[in-house]
Amino acid sequence: MASKFMQRMIDNGTYEGDKVPKLTKILFPWSGIFRDLCYALVGTFLTQYALAAGVLDTGDAFSAQYGVITAALMIALIWDGINDPIMGFIIEKFRFKLGKFRPWIEIGAIGNAVIVLLMFVLPSLGLVSGWGYVIFMIIMYFLWDLMFTMNDIGYWSMLPALTNDPKQRATLSTHMTIAASIGTFISFAVLTLGPGNLGTYKQVYLIAAIAISVLFLVSQTLVFFLCKEKKRDPQQEEVSENTHILDLFKVVIKNPELRSVAIAMFLYYAASGLLTGVGTNYYYFLYGYPSGAMIATVISVFYIVGTIAAQAFYPMLSKRMSKQSILLLSGILIVVFYLAFFFLGFPLQPGGRNPILASENFLGWQNIILYAFAFIFFGASGLFYLALMVMFQDAIDYNEYQFGERKESICFAWRPLDVKLGSGLNLGIRYLAYFAGGFYAVFELIGKAEEKVDSGTTTEEAVTQEINQSIDQLYAEGKANLLLFGIIIIGLTIGMFVASYLIIRFGYHITEEDEKKMVEELAKRNESNIQKQAVLASVTNAPETTNISNE
Repeated sequence: MASKFMQRMIDNGTYEGDKVPKLTKILFPWSGIFRDLCYALVGTFLTQYALAAGVLDTGDAFSAQYGVITAALMIALIWDGINDPIMGFIIEKFRFKLGKFRPWIEIGAIGNAVIVLLMFVLPSLGLVSGWGYVIFMIIMYFLWDLMFTMNDIGYWSMLPALTNDPKQRATLSTHMTIAASIGTFISFAVLTLGPGNLGTYKQVYLIAAIAISVLFLVSQTLVFFLCKEKKRDPQQEEVSENTHILDLFKVVIKNPELRSVAIAMFLYYAASGLLTGVGTNYYYFLYGYPSGAMIATVISVFYIVGTIAAQAFYPMLSKRMSKQSILLLSGILIVVFYLAFFFLGFPLQPGGRNPILASENFLGWQNIILYAFAFIFFGASGLFYLALMVMFQDAIDYNEYQFGERKESICFAWRPLDVKLGSGLNLGIRYLAYFAGGFYAVFELIGKAEEKVDSGTTTEEAVTQEINQSIDQLYAEGKANLLLFGIIIIGLTIGMFVASYLIIRFGYHITEEDEKKMVEELAKRNESNIQKQAVLASVTNAPETTNISNE
């Protein structure tokens, strides 16, 4: 019975042509909500958890332990440089009977769910702390990175393989990026607003880790069993079987379009998460703990609303504007409104604490203006990203058109590598900004406070008062510098977006007409190769004939 079920999975797991099956069109992109929930939990908030959950020792040990964690996560970039190409190579070269992409998606999801549970459950229950937590977290992070990469490359490599039709590809890409934005928003809302309001850091992260792990695993299991893959060109199957590990680097060396968009996307990932990554802590420093988190959460709401609105608008916009024009328009909006946010939303004196638009009331008119700015530059960032993502897929078509080799998994291995390299640079910039702003003493205090609340030796009200008094003391002693903090965060964000645009402007040359011509040619090649394989199979499987002669 099990063998019949497996055979049915194999027989029903593919489709022909560029029309994506309805269930796949819905389930595949929207499962990304839970993937990005999980990625944000670890990729964005793991360091915040280490800083504020009371899992590190106090005093000089606190700075030393957090420094080791930061260094280890930066060193993890070397691991990513090895892990991502190896995983892309494995997925490209080896194929399960159940499909080229879906089995890897499922295996990665299972491993990811188990590791994330261990990563947050054990320290939240007090089973590891101090230097033991540092060692434990580093090991778990490297294992998580391996399993998430397996799922991530399988998932994103499946996207360009579903269809070559530009309209369907734009729709799928839009839905996937909207789903990713929703997942990121939910994580920011829960993990910034929750601690201090719904419970301690340990309590909130424990519940979040369990829920996210389960939802992630369930969503990817549905993709594995219910989504279909497009029937592959037999010639490309042969190309995949002959793939070499060094092809990851060869493909960007010989394909200038892919090289340009891979570099531009790295800069995008490093820039796009800077403000949201420090938003909670910035408003702690500006308005106090935990009330400042409410403003950061509202900005996160406008992050998701702006991103979804812009990305939902992208298919219609792409009919009237080229991708290059969309990048230019969105880039201008990003620069203008990030600058406006800086000059009006950050103190302009080195030791100041009063921006031009300052209000502790999250519904104050000053904050509403800042929310409008955030809505615009986050929306523009969403358009910028979606244009890059479609360009990435077009560059894969170009690879097959120009060199006869598609190699989706090899090419798309650069996307998760960009994510992690960008996250590493992002982490380094945040470390620099916190250090320049003079706020590490506050992180240590929040961590100690969490321990006291967990042990029952104090109340949350007393802890809140102690933290806010310490923040006030930093300003009184002249150690806080939100101006320098803002210059680093906003200045580098704008600089990386501008650099990303310039790389595409001068290094990427595929136009809409070029893509249309490539899609038509690749469809002809695919149909011809499938027909040749069918003819060859019929000849191979034909019964032998025997000539009988009368003697």
